[in-house]
Amino acid sequence: MYNWAGKKLLVLGATRFIAEIVLAAKKYGAYVIAVDYNEDAPAKRIADESVLLNCMDVDAIVKYIKKNNIDGVMTGFTDSLMMPYFEICKKSGLPCYLTKELIDLTTDKETFKQLCNKFDIPTISEYKTNENIKFPVIIKPVDNSGARGIYVCKSYDDYKKYIDIAKSFSKSGKIIIEPYLDFQEATAFYVFNQGMPYFAALADRHMMNVRDGILRLPTGYTFPSKGTNLFIKNTDEKFKKLFDFIGIKDGMMFVQGFLDGNNNFIPYECGYRLTGSLEYSLMERVCGYNPMCMMINFALTGNMGEKKDFDLINPHFKYKSYNLTVLIRPGKISKIIGADKIASLPNVVNCYISYEQGDGLKEECWGRLSQAGARILFVADTDKEYKDTIDFIKENLIIVDENGNDMMLNKEIIK
Repeated sequence: MYNWAGKKLLVLGATRFIAEIVLAAKKYGAYVIAVDYNEDAPAKRIADESVLLNCMDVDAIVKYIKKNNIDGVMTGFTDSLMMPYFEICKKSGLPCYLTKELIDLTTDKETFKQLCNKFDIPTISEYKTNENIKFPVIIKPVDNSGARGIYVCKSYDDYKKYIDIAKSFSKSGKIIIEPYLDFQEATAFYVFNQGMPYFAALADRHMMNVRDGILRLPTGYTFPSKGTNLFIKNTDEKFKKLFDFIGIKDGMMFVQGFLDGNNNFIPYECGYRLTGSLEYSLMERVCGYNPMCMMINFALTGNMGEKKDFDLINPHFKYKSYNLTVLIRPGKISKIIGADKIASLPNVVNCYISYEQGDGLKEECWGRLSQAGARILFVADTDKEYKDTIDFIKENLIIVDENGNDMMLNKEIIK
């Protein structure tokens, strides 16, 4: 499918997520160098070569790139590396799907909502001051990701308690105050090629309340969403006009939002990058294309792919697909058992374990996406196959702390 033999790819960051990029690039012949300030970062262990540099040290990485004849640079999964990635590519003369303007437009929640309103896409109304607030509300920094700094306030006392904490997670010191909505969540996915946007999927995002006063966390995604047809009818063309207006050319984007009582999509934020939901695995199994590989191809060649690759994109998945997100409580992990068995199931596409034995989650991780201890992506033709897969996961997946206590908060998609 791809032939990257003889190409050198430098990846910024060497987290467990970045290891997904490393594996995909090596699968098709690329030589992969992982850069990270952590000497024992997970992706470094599987890369062909590793470099001990801070990804924020743009000039040092550019120097390394020029000295070692690197063909492309790649990163993903977090907003924090988008600007260094852009600056490194620009100074190295290597392909980059981002611009500074696009980073600003897509990482600021307030700016993104204003763009949506400009193109007649409804968004959640905001409280501009702390006067006349009707609780419950949700407060969140305008420019952070990973669910950090987001709090649910059920009273004015909660608001006073969390307001300064939420601001501390914002680089600009700004927050958004919105009504707290208990609607079905959904995520839209787009892939771009030379200025042409392709609507790849809409997935229902199922949520769980892990603790009072903090953000609900996802327990899974189901593809395709029940709102897919209405999204195509009412929203897709508006987003495509928005993307054209801001000048998106290549790459991929996810847009998170709600489905109202009539299944209309109401966006609240986006990410112009790879996302930790790892949905590209399902798209490859069901449709035959992989957005992550397309982005690697862009990094190495300046081209996302051939027309035939984009002809495979179809938001109407031919069978149901699932991403079970197993949430875990804070603590030190002593055992992780059963992942290999689950990965061996023929309908399991990816069994991604976020941590290793000995890793720990601190108490402040409550309500953050770092509580996602495992993501198991699978397909199921029938309800019975879905149930049998979930039952197998329940029987075999074990994650316990150093006292032998079960750390998992769920073993199924809570719908």
